[in-house]
Amino acid sequence: MNDDVLNFSSDQINIFLFLVDKSGSMRDDSTRVLEGLQLYKKSFENFPEADSIAVSISKFSDSFYPCPFLKIKDMDTSYDTDGSTALYYSIVKGGEYLNDYVERVTEATGVIPRVTFIVKSDGEPCSDPYDSPEGRAKAKKMIENLNYAGVTTVFIAFGDAITSEFGKKLGFMSTIDVVDRNTLVNFLGVELSKSCKEQSKSLKALGTNFFSKAVQSSKSEAYSQTSADALNDTSWIDDI
Repeated sequence: MNDDVLNFSSDQINIFLFLVDKSGSMRDDSTRVLEGLQLYKKSFENFPEADSIAVSISKFSDSFYPCPFLKIKDMDTSYDTDGSTALYYSIVKGGEYLNDYVERVTEATGVIPRVTFIVKSDGEPCSDPYDSPEGRAKAKKMIENLNYAGVTTVFIAFGDAITSEFGKKLGFMSTIDVVDRNTLVNFLGVELSKSCKEQSKSLKALGTNFFSKAVQSSKSEAYSQTSADALNDTSWIDDI
């Protein structure tokens, strides 16, 4: 059964899985994440390819918490925090969840979709059942397999307790540091939105160039624009 496969508006299908850290260390940033996801959703209101995109905003803390794949206009922007950081475990389970959906979309539509796997964490693994040599190897192998299958793998290191080097060691194609916690709304709602739109419009997967435009616009990988700027100035929505 493929009951959750969406009715896509074209054969240029894009699938995005966001794996978002909701561990206890994100407690003070919960409002920023919520507002950032709402801005991300709003930015696609007039985007021509929006109905050919499926997105899952899945989360992780003590475990992996999958969210259904939905059209962006229907995506779930709810967010709360608790627990520790089962990052290796959730990368493996998130990858399996993504692969299963991609297989069902391909079977139902006859189209091989363009796929993006985005992981955002503000800390290294803590109380992670896969925080062992074997578990870490499973996470690294999952990223290797996704890369080999043509999936654009993206790692976002948020805050100062983790860096993009973590993602690089696991083999993620594209990694970035978002050091200033005050810029999270702008990053999710503006910069990440830009990159996802470029991925959706491009004739081929962006891969290692996923954040190229975002990095160019900020002139560094550490964003300095405040979240208040993003909330107060919505002119960017019409410019993207």
